[in-house]
Amino acid sequence: MQTQLMTPHERDQLHSLIREKLDLGGAEKIEDTTLVRELPGVDSMKLLGLLGAVELGFRVNLGFEAIPQVRTVRDIEQLICDSREQYASRAS
Repeated sequence: MQTQLMTPHERDQLHSLIREKLDLGGAEKIEDTTLVRELPGVDSMKLLGLLGAVELGFRVNLGFEAIPQVRTVRDIEQLICDSREQYASRAS
């Protein structure tokens, strides 16, 4: 599946959402290669809450199967883009 990229504004929004839902504050640097599960204080419940917030914030449907696929911030971005493409292909 060919992936459409997120805009810089959307990427900033995702990083802000990660900081908020994982209680990171501004000290932890977030990059595409950041390993989400290795961020301070991350557990399965926080990760689930983050993915739920991503679904609401980006108006996508990730499903429970997304949980094991998330290793990096880039993986979350890829899931968002894939969900958008799936919706677009069903709508056309």
